[in-house]
Amino acid sequence: MITTKRLLPAVPVMVVLFTALLSACGFHLRGNVELPPILKVTLLQSRDLWGGIAAALRTELESAGARVTTKSDEATAVLKLTGERSQRRVLSVGTGGTASEYELFEEVTFAVYDNEGRELLKPQTLNLTRDLVFNENQLLGKVSESDELREQMRRTLARQIITRILTGLQAHESAAP
Repeated sequence: MITTKRLLPAVPVMVVLFTALLSACGFHLRGNVELPPILKVTLLQSRDLWGGIAAALRTELESAGARVTTKSDEATAVLKLTGERSQRRVLSVGTGGTASEYELFEEVTFAVYDNEGRELLKPQTLNLTRDLVFNENQLLGKVSESDELREQMRRTLARQIITRILTGLQAHESAAP
């Protein structure tokens, strides 16, 4: 029989071993993104600046150290969301003729310009889809789950936009003479 006293000395060894294994496989926690200087003061343009993907993007930019402005004269870059789509499609129908599974779809098209209007990053489109199993007997819970899933999708798209911008700007800078 193994007692607690015998296990306690092994716990620190197991923690060190587990940490070493995680670092050896390349795993690391996602930290803040280091933005290039051109994005330090960003003008975000969208049909709805306070909702949808624009709200998630504003949060991601600010957490990375950027200041999101509404004044074009103080912006160092312009991030323009030219298209945003949010849809829901029935994937399967139950025996009663009601939807039992939906596909949620989010799409965004964006481009980046400098403060003089020169294109730094050509328009790009990103999209995500997720499945949602629906049970009409749990209507309120499923509606809440759908809203939370959409929020997660928008945050993911916002992070993907920032990653694309970083990659695109690095390629743009290395191609410049």
